[in-house]
Amino acid sequence: MRYLSLLLLALLGFGCLPVQADGLRFALVKTSETQTRDAFTIVGGSWTETAIANHVAILIEHHAATLLFDTSLGRQVDQQFESEMPWYDKPLLRYGKVVPVRDQLDRDGIRIDRILLSHVHWDHASGLADYPEVPAWAPYEEIEFSQISTPPAVLPSQFKHPIKWVPYSFGEQPFEGFAQSHDLFGDGSLVLVPLDGHTPGSVGLFLTLEDGRRFFFTGDASWRLEGFTGPREKFWISRRMVDNDRERTRQQLEKVHALMQAEPQLTVVPAHDERVQRELGYYPHWVQ
Repeated sequence: MRYLSLLLLALLGFGCLPVQADGLRFALVKTSETQTRDAFTIVGGSWTETAIANHVAILIEHHAATLLFDTSLGRQVDQQFESEMPWYDKPLLRYGKVVPVRDQLDRDGIRIDRILLSHVHWDHASGLADYPEVPAWAPYEEIEFSQISTPPAVLPSQFKHPIKWVPYSFGEQPFEGFAQSHDLFGDGSLVLVPLDGHTPGSVGLFLTLEDGRRFFFTGDASWRLEGFTGPREKFWISRRMVDNDRERTRQQLEKVHALMQAEPQLTVVPAHDERVQRELGYYPHWVQ
């Protein structure tokens, strides 16, 4: 009985460890970029320096499916933005030339099986309309938020078309300091964790490659890596515009900060940090 108990504990412990999947790879699909004031992105930023904020989707190839983590700016974003974004917010949120994800991937014949949303803000969900046939996975809280939230954070037109929502909940399985998690394929290579605060159902995604390199895609909990290394909040105007729960968002910054200190080899990738993303490269370059 003692040996059986030890074996059970070992198996349970192994389930909490990151595992890599053979052949797993990912690419950052850049659709556009925005140039803004450094100070607008983070507390303590410079008003005399500019910062580049990228708009990207994460293309992931797993042997079981090809996925997108977020859709970034889509084919209809200009219409969505001009018709629904309040005029006083447009100068702060304006973006550059857009090359939609679907246009880039269709040229190479890449078919998407599943979309995962870090959250439903306009610059992350715009491309949903380009993939109406693809199931879109999000927590129950985030799907509800997409139906009740208003501009500038959410543009209702992005959810007018029929969407094949696949709601999910997190299990009581701790992972990397998070009390709950959702292992997408049961192999530990792609694990979702709750990052609520920025929105009620924001999520982060841990990805582990075959050689053991590990990445954490954190959505908009912070726009910049400095938000976690500080930790430092968004500029007050910015967070009032986009952070649904300031205190909860701050707690997530502190949690990721502690994780980075405990695991310095982990690569944390905020959704808009151009400097971090530039080092990884952009589609058609793959990280594998």
